[in-house]
Amino acid sequence: MTATTPAFPALPGGAPWPDLDGIPFRRAGREDLALAAVGALAGGDDAAARALLLRDNDDWWNEAPPSVQEARAAAGAPTLSRAVEALRLGRVGDYLRYRWSDPAFLAGLALLDRAWPGTGPGAPAVLEVAAGTGVLLRELALRGARRLTGVDVVHAKLWLARRFVLGDVPGGGDVALVVADAARAWPPEVEVALGDGDDRVVLCHDAFYFLPDPPATARRLRELAGAGGLVAVGSVPNGARPGPVSGQRMTPEDLASWFPGALLFDDADLVEEVVSGRPAVPRAAVELAGATHVSLVLGGRPDGSPVPGGPAHGLPVPGRALRPNPLYGRDGRLAWPSPRYADDYADRSSYLPERLPSQDELAADPTAWARRRVLLDLPEHW
Repeated sequence: MTATTPAFPALPGGAPWPDLDGIPFRRAGREDLALAAVGALAGGDDAAARALLLRDNDDWWNEAPPSVQEARAAAGAPTLSRAVEALRLGRVGDYLRYRWSDPAFLAGLALLDRAWPGTGPGAPAVLEVAAGTGVLLRELALRGARRLTGVDVVHAKLWLARRFVLGDVPGGGDVALVVADAARAWPPEVEVALGDGDDRVVLCHDAFYFLPDPPATARRLRELAGAGGLVAVGSVPNGARPGPVSGQRMTPEDLASWFPGALLFDDADLVEEVVSGRPAVPRAAVELAGATHVSLVLGGRPDGSPVPGGPAHGLPVPGRALRPNPLYGRDGRLAWPSPRYADDYADRSSYLPERLPSQDELAADPTAWARRRVLLDLPEHW
């Protein structure tokens, strides 16, 4: 697909890389883990292989992995929340469980309006790098998009996507999920999923600042999209602001230089678009010095507006059941799952009222409450 990286490596001795639960494990740099999983599969012990892969995590992860017994228990968990707890995903688990109403997710919904691939037979393939639990791919599938592929280095996140997040969505089972490292050579499974088309939609949301060598990674994303494709990179913490940032520090000017010709957005404007319908407009890099987070779109409409006739991803899909946001406790009060989560999101989540509205209020205008993320289309087994 691209000449900037070497060919994908084979396992020692010519052993096949493991495939389990419809998720090929192709994480270069984890050859010993892959061989152990292959050995378990060869012995007919799928549960042991699954537990091995579910215990793996990001290189930067500094919390204890689940025990083998806990990983086995996670595989039988009845809900996403129980599985996250059994996998000992800690602080990241809060973000995975409550993703559907945080401001980064809302900004991502607005970006999908601009990256909408369409549903026709000629629609481009979509690749999400660092797809996590597949929440954005779920939104695309809900609205009829197909040829969707998600790549992440953490098997557990893609397993949660397959098991819970995509499982109740029409077409969700057709989403290709591959454990692979975006900084290394793509395995053949990704190439097959993307097909032979020259132009693609490439997404990387709330993760670009964790990927190595940003200029090289940006070049790779552009190459994957092709000359007529589209790249959307969302929710990058603004390194121009004082104080610590998550991941690598990068400024709006950096993003503009790594993605020449891209349109930049203040995430606050994208969030407001979802909540109120007021269109977000692109801003020059110098205008974004005060933005907490920045997103970009390379390709698409020259004015940065949503695709005409495409769906508004912030609106509920007709016929789907909506449930109250689980951030509201039994007393009806908004409660953050952790101080860390509150530090990241509370100040940027003013669209969430402090108390859950009454049943009559919710029933009077469910679309408005869905825009504000008080009512959510959660996975069936959240």
